[in-house]
Amino acid sequence: MPQKLRIGFLFLDQLHHINHFVTMAIVLAQKHDVKIITYPDKHEYLFKTLKRLNGDNVKVEMLKTHPFRAFTDTLKKRSQPRKGFWFKKNHKYLLSNFDALVFTDYIQKPLLKYRGTKTTPKFIKLPHGMAGRAYGYKKDLLDFDLHLIFGSYYYEQLEEKKLLGAKTVIVGYSKLDAVKSIETKSIFNNDKPIVFYNPHFTPELTSWHTEGEAVLNYFKNQDAYNLIFAPHINLFNKTGGESVSDFLETFKNDKHIFIDLGSEASVDMVYIKMASIYLGDVSSQSLEFMTTPRPCIFINSHGIAYKNDSNYRFWKCGEVINKASELEKALNTANLKHKTTYLSVQKELNIGNHFTDSSSTPSERAAREIEEFLLS
Repeated sequence: MPQKLRIGFLFLDQLHHINHFVTMAIVLAQKHDVKIITYPDKHEYLFKTLKRLNGDNVKVEMLKTHPFRAFTDTLKKRSQPRKGFWFKKNHKYLLSNFDALVFTDYIQKPLLKYRGTKTTPKFIKLPHGMAGRAYGYKKDLLDFDLHLIFGSYYYEQLEEKKLLGAKTVIVGYSKLDAVKSIETKSIFNNDKPIVFYNPHFTPELTSWHTEGEAVLNYFKNQDAYNLIFAPHINLFNKTGGESVSDFLETFKNDKHIFIDLGSEASVDMVYIKMASIYLGDVSSQSLEFMTTPRPCIFINSHGIAYKNDSNYRFWKCGEVINKASELEKALNTANLKHKTTYLSVQKELNIGNHFTDSSSTPSERAAREIEEFLLS
């Protein structure tokens, strides 16, 4: 019988990380000891997702931070513990009880320091979104022993930037495995086209601070479209720094505007599946939207010279406007321009963005690569 491996998936972040690793954990747990290692909380979405996907074999282990740090985290209303202090409290356990630890973000530095010159446990990196902007090309990638990625475009970019690390393998986009069984129910009482407005949270990139209110006002004062306003989950929390102002509350009563500032539905592609047109700026959710090609409109509210910038490669997939005042014209021509210009571009990008193979799922391929890597 093959050796039974001990694999820990670290979850110290927001909800949008869960669907990027959960199905890999479930597949690996069919033969190995797999734990999702997190902090004390209800973790309702995590447990619900495991139940929905028949992940009974995956154990969830909640490790506490130092009592004093937990107290100060509570005072500061932090939803997650400060990672450096959490690792300081738990590094001995993590480094002595697992063959591999899996990360979905760049939080490995403290644990890497504690691991020192040892070669185990192995550190495995998963992205938490399709490759687009510079965030996916940090030198931190060289800290990992194995990097599992979604498609050939990212691989080529990593190779060009000398960031392939010890081992980088293309497996496909496992989030699609996690969300494919989720049913979508209509949230509007009509059959009008649905526009999904999804601004990012990063101040120097988002369209929200300069054009967001104007976008919402446009949809409030028209009757041809429904609007789902579901920004990046970090925009309306401490990371994004935006507050739920009074004017935003007024839009909640509009019959053809639906607002979600960070619920479970905002991270499991429900709105992406439901929408007819994507409207946003730099979120990787645009690339998820394009897995089923449809019209996209991007707002370049910062006047970025994007045409020869690989960080804005996905802006080739739809019309780029500068202000909300240009939105009506872009919406009126979105379907025609998509068919004549952007459909073929989106299909081409999909080929490079995420590898597909009908003989196996991305999660199965990822699990196989992890298993073979650790047993070799």
